[in-house]
Amino acid sequence: MFKLLATLFFLICLTPPLMAAAEAPHGAFKVVNTEGFVQEDGRRTPLPVDTAIATVSIVHQENGGLSLTVNGTQIDLFPLENGLAALQWNADGTSLLHAVDIQAFQDKANSKDVPAWGADLAWPGMGMVRLVLLPLGANAYTGFLISHPGSKTVVRQMEFRKAFGPANRPAPGAEAENKGS
Repeated sequence: MFKLLATLFFLICLTPPLMAAAEAPHGAFKVVNTEGFVQEDGRRTPLPVDTAIATVSIVHQENGGLSLTVNGTQIDLFPLENGLAALQWNADGTSLLHAVDIQAFQDKANSKDVPAWGADLAWPGMGMVRLVLLPLGANAYTGFLISHPGSKTVVRQMEFRKAFGPANRPAPGAEAENKGS
């Protein structure tokens, strides 16, 4: 009886991390900076468009975090308690995604149910920054890079998308299966 209870307890303990991981996409993503602004003295100035595209690998960690690898550099992000509800930003007057937009993409009634990951990092040329990632469905994330150089606030929104062929493309091996029918 004790062995059965211990096994059930073990399975229950594993269930939340497995469910959370299923909500977050992983693999190779193309990332591009989609929007941004600099705020100083109460005024917001849009950042110039940055069309550079990078490839990022995202892997789930056992602790519920995400590991990003960009140009050979690994960045570890940790799950944020209360998910999207833990974050606050003022996107008024910009084209940045608002919290309600991200919540709608995830089809969640409560912002606490939208997973979020983040970390404070030393970023080349920007000093200390906060990097935050939020899922946008099964194949995308949105990310925010926020820094405070001097008296300014700089916010850069990023889009991470799996962009390796059309969404309705057959899985590898599907063509061979169809020929045999």
